[in-house]
Amino acid sequence: MLPAFRPLLLTILLALLPLLVGFAVNAAAPHPPTAALVAGRCTRYCHDHACPHTTLATSPAYYRLRPLYGLTIRALSAGGGGTAYVIANLLVYLVVIPLLLLRLTYAVLRDALLLRRLPTAPIND
Repeated sequence: MLPAFRPLLLTILLALLPLLVGFAVNAAAPHPPTAALVAGRCTRYCHDHACPHTTLATSPAYYRLRPLYGLTIRALSAGGGGTAYVIANLLVYLVVIPLLLLRLTYAVLRDALLLRRLPTAPIND
């Protein structure tokens, strides 16, 4: 295989990894997905509303990140509610961020390959 295609192939394989993990998690889930509030576990309801299952003692990270989540929702809603929010959400989370991460991953892998090809200089003491 040509060395120039190695970073691209590895980038594509790394991009598929979250999809495979998501498929495995969803396939092994003991309960079908639901948007209803269930007392013993989190559901889609917890995503759409403030999760009633968490407490500061059980999930301190949730409470620290909650303002950031609210800010993100307000920023995505800035163009108006309804369809504009949905389009902004899809563009940011399914297009912009994945493309940025793919570009950065490819650049890191390409640069690592180029650095490995550089001749090593002897260390003079």
